[in-house]
Amino acid sequence: MNALDIDLIRKSAREHARANRSAPASRSTAHSLERMTNLQVARRTVIFTVGAAGIASLVDRARADIPGLTKNEVLQAAARHNPDIFWAIARSDRFDISDPKGDGFLAVLPLTHEGMRRLLDGRLNTKDPELCYVARQSERPAGIYVWAIHAKGTLAAAIPLVLQKISSPLYQGVNLYSRPITKGGLRVLEPLGFQPGASYEELFAPHLQMFDRSKDLPRVKAMLPEPVTVEVVRSMDEMARVIAIRGAVYMGEQHCPFEEEFDGNDFSATHLICHKDGEPVGCMRIRYFADFAKLERLAVRNESRNAGLAGQIVDTAIELCRKKGYRVLYAHAQARLLGFWQQRGFKRAPGRKFVFSDFDYVEVKLETEKHPQCITINDDPYVLIRPEGRWDRPGILEKSTSRGICEAADVVQ
Repeated sequence: MNALDIDLIRKSAREHARANRSAPASRSTAHSLERMTNLQVARRTVIFTVGAAGIASLVDRARADIPGLTKNEVLQAAARHNPDIFWAIARSDRFDISDPKGDGFLAVLPLTHEGMRRLLDGRLNTKDPELCYVARQSERPAGIYVWAIHAKGTLAAAIPLVLQKISSPLYQGVNLYSRPITKGGLRVLEPLGFQPGASYEELFAPHLQMFDRSKDLPRVKAMLPEPVTVEVVRSMDEMARVIAIRGAVYMGEQHCPFEEEFDGNDFSATHLICHKDGEPVGCMRIRYFADFAKLERLAVRNESRNAGLAGQIVDTAIELCRKKGYRVLYAHAQARLLGFWQQRGFKRAPGRKFVFSDFDYVEVKLETEKHPQCITINDDPYVLIRPEGRWDRPGILEKSTSRGICEAADVVQ
């Protein structure tokens, strides 16, 4: 997002104005942004985050101008998921720091890879998006969808400041997408550099607009950190990394005996591994039973804790299990870490505490909705043979069909 600095926006505005010199003169956002300096914009407006009540007040006020604006609860839930999603805008001459109230707002959806694919092919419900497709605050998104803007009159000049406010190297080079439904929205977005038609990988959506910022990537590549990734373990090398992480955390820090940590279940499970800046930092194990999946062996290296990585690992595990058709997830939580699991929607199951490997544990359970694209026996056979967790993209075995059918050699018994 921070590639949209004020100088770049003024440049886009000038280019837009030159391209449309033959059009009748107007007092557009392009002209006002072109004239303003950073200081002038800052003097006129204030931008800040608001709580649930503030979101509801601003959105209710915007409904008269934005037909079909999504429900307050949806925006509030998204802002809890990622605070960078919703920003209030106020005129500085009317702003009271003791009682902050906004005059407008800008909301965005930083989307994951799967979220972007769904945005472009029309499967993403932008009125009530599933939060599993929305990146968290510490996660680099695959694309950023401009969800809603309500910034009438001079408030439009604050949009560059909002985009700067939520900027960091994490967002640089990430393309912006929009679907303006009002003429006002078009007047705001076009001068900023949005063009009709949007693309992501091989997908194209003519009904969306896009601001292509991929050209900014070489300029910021040296300062851009590697994104945090959570993936299914697919090789012995990755499994060795999982063993090293668990050895450091459980055996090194918690003094768990080897035979108790590596308990004979590792070859009947799915493993997840988390990398940050290319370094393996966390892992989790998932085992599957008839009507529930069990999450276990969650570990994050000491030097990488307090960065939200454990939450990202659990979120990935939940999404994987839901896609496999599971609606009940179960875990054994150390009693001191119960709050962490409750933050992810798990509830403590009624029952006694129990102890193993020198720590006391409680049972926690998450009952979730059926995933709309969960795998079933009726799915295409090629989908069912794709790599675990990558059911949305063609696998190596589908490519083998290009070789045709070979006749089996005769075998003498």
